[in-house]
Amino acid sequence: MLELSIFAMELCYRFDPALHAILRDHATAQPAALGLHEKWVAYRNAESDLLANLDRVDRGCWDYFNDDTRAKSDFQMWVGGMTTDETARTSPSPPVDPYRDTPRYMTFTMALLIAQGTPTDAALFQLCNIPEDRLWEKAVFTRILQGLGIVNFASVQGDVMYVIPRDDAYSLTPEDMSTEKFGYLRPLY
Repeated sequence: MLELSIFAMELCYRFDPALHAILRDHATAQPAALGLHEKWVAYRNAESDLLANLDRVDRGCWDYFNDDTRAKSDFQMWVGGMTTDETARTSPSPPVDPYRDTPRYMTFTMALLIAQGTPTDAALFQLCNIPEDRLWEKAVFTRILQGLGIVNFASVQGDVMYVIPRDDAYSLTPEDMSTEKFGYLRPLY
């Protein structure tokens, strides 16, 4: 039976309509079935835009686990983040007060379920071998995003990428971001 690993990353950006449109296009403009090279190109294009806007990131998280049970469970959790109310607003955000600079937020998520024992899995293990005291540095996110070109989609058993919210009216507020359900997103430095 095939054992699996997981790589996942979520970045929380200050909401910007132009960036939101770009990231939403990465997640939704792809045909349902892509060839392996086209899938690699789609992810590289998304990674390029994530990197170009990394200075706007407030929070983030990433995971790599080569435990089959956890990989399968966590992948379902990441996939569920796009379809459940657990990670998204269920009603539009309150109007922005024009006299206050109240930020709004959006998140971009990608997750890969990878066959263990493949060169891609070994390379991701090396790429994600980060000392614990450096896990939440923007430089680490840069390194990982730049290194994701090593992924050979022939080794990927499942993948997902999505942006929250789906439209401007549901952008996340500071109150949303302070709730327990977003506690996994760490402040980056």
